[in-house]
Amino acid sequence: MTILSRSTSVFVCWRLNTQLTSLLVDSSPQSGTTRHSSTRRRTVPLALRIELYSRAEALRHMGLTYSEIVEALKTEYRVAPSKGQLSEWLRRIHGPFGSASRFLAEPTPELAYVIGVTLGDGSLNRKGYNRRIRLQSVDLDFVLEFDRCLSKVLGTGRHTPWFDSKRREIHIEASSVLLHGFLIRRWDVLKPWIEHRSSCVSMFLRGFFDSEGSVQEDGHVTCSNSDFALLRFVQYLLSTYFRVETTGPHLQTRAGTKISNRGHVYTRKLDVYYIYIRTRSLFDFSHAVGFSIRRKRLRLRSRVQKGAGP
Repeated sequence: MTILSRSTSVFVCWRLNTQLTSLLVDSSPQSGTTRHSSTRRRTVPLALRIELYSRAEALRHMGLTYSEIVEALKTEYRVAPSKGQLSEWLRRIHGPFGSASRFLAEPTPELAYVIGVTLGDGSLNRKGYNRRIRLQSVDLDFVLEFDRCLSKVLGTGRHTPWFDSKRREIHIEASSVLLHGFLIRRWDVLKPWIEHRSSCVSMFLRGFFDSEGSVQEDGHVTCSNSDFALLRFVQYLLSTYFRVETTGPHLQTRAGTKISNRGHVYTRKLDVYYIYIRTRSLFDFSHAVGFSIRRKRLRLRSRVQKGAGP
């Protein structure tokens, strides 16, 4: 079990090097330049805004005036809030987050599920200042479970899914600079959140198998991905925490192979590998991990009831 303190989770959340809304910056002209206006708007990274906020509080506690704080911040960071915005910060009228969802990187089963899905069918993208976490799937129950976990992680209401009639898929998305910055990092950096406790491991695996897992008509379960090391980590989690035996990773599709998916043809850019859940471990897998997607869950249950159990 990996222990993360609240202060650690807040620190990780605050230090994410992402950008959001603009900060009103009072910029002094460089020598030999003409100052056209006393203030101008500049996009400042959210992590830097939070650092400015923390430093401003410390300087205020030292007895500095607003003007002195602004000048000190300019000297130290080459950027500072206006005196008006500084006043609102220090009087707790507004904070440095702007419209950012206040995601705290606390290890929970819901966050682990979101991580698992993001490493599979989920996606992260940006549009302007928006940072979006998205999922598109043909399975409504999968989309709704992802949204349930995503909403709980962000502390927001549920999001409204929509149907793409052209691709015949259901979409869901949420915007969060902080969560986007957290999830976009390498998966191995997220291990402490995945392995925080067994319920987190279980939900991470469920999210990953909801995305990348497949249940054949005969009930056999496989899971495929282009990241060989990630599949090895999934095998480690299954074996260590739930005594689920697997084989592989086996090569499934080589890079350059043309694939057809619901009428769309595309070329694999990377080799794809798969792992296989041994038949004698299907019972343990079903109870420890399972699926949120009903059609997969029912097919697996049918196989287990026919004698794949211990």
